[in-house]
Amino acid sequence: MIDELCGYKFGLLPYRSLDFRFETIEKEFYQETAVINYPNEHDFTRITEFKHIHPVKNRKTTIVFEYPGEYKRGDIPYYPMFADETKETHHKYKESTKGFENLILAGRLAEYKYYDMDDAVKNALKIFKEKIE
Repeated sequence: MIDELCGYKFGLLPYRSLDFRFETIEKEFYQETAVINYPNEHDFTRITEFKHIHPVKNRKTTIVFEYPGEYKRGDIPYYPMFADETKETHHKYKESTKGFENLILAGRLAEYKYYDMDDAVKNALKIFKEKIE
C-alpha cells in the first residue's frame, strides 16, 4: 500500500476488504463453474467452488462466499476505493515516493488503481520491459 509505505503521512487511503465464509456441502458440485459473480442482488459478491479448479473425486464440495467489507488498519486490503477526494491524497503519496531509490510501484495497492489479474500481470511485464531490461 502506497500510504503504508509512506507512513500514512497524508492519511489513510480508503480500501475495500473482503470477508470469506467457507462452507462444505454434502453434494458432488454446488455450481457449474469455479466462480460465479453476484453483482447486485446479494450481500456477497461471488461464490468460488474450488473443486472446479483442483478436481478431486469426492461426494462433498467446498465453496466460499466473498462479502465486501470496509477496510480498517490491520485488515487485508484488496481493492482501492476511488473517490474525488482520494485523487489528491494519492498524488501526494506518489510524489513523495520519488525520493526512494530504485522503487517501482506496481499493482493495485501500490498504484492505487483497480486491475483485473490479467491486466496486473500485463502491467508488471510492461514495467519490467521498460525499467529493468
